[in-house]
Amino acid sequence: MFERLKRADIPQELVFGWPRSVLVGDEKLIVEQHQGIYACTETEIILKTSCGHLVITGQTLSLSRYDRDGLVILGKIEKLSYRSKG
Repeated sequence: MFERLKRADIPQELVFGWPRSVLVGDEKLIVEQHQGIYACTETEIILKTSCGHLVITGQTLSLSRYDRDGLVILGKIEKLSYRSKG
């Protein structure tokens, strides 16, 4: 199946439901294919994803966009990490 996907030029993250993140400098993070917000404060935002919880830590964090297609986090982003779903 993986070989067929490569030939069809379909991104793996779309097929498997993996989140896609784009970090722009240290002040903007775009996340697609998340499964919702688990927690949100000015210093930590935790997103539910198919890979576990994506933890974004920093200062003055805020959501500038949140919809079905994805979300945008603004602020001073210091660290991205994953925690298991358990």
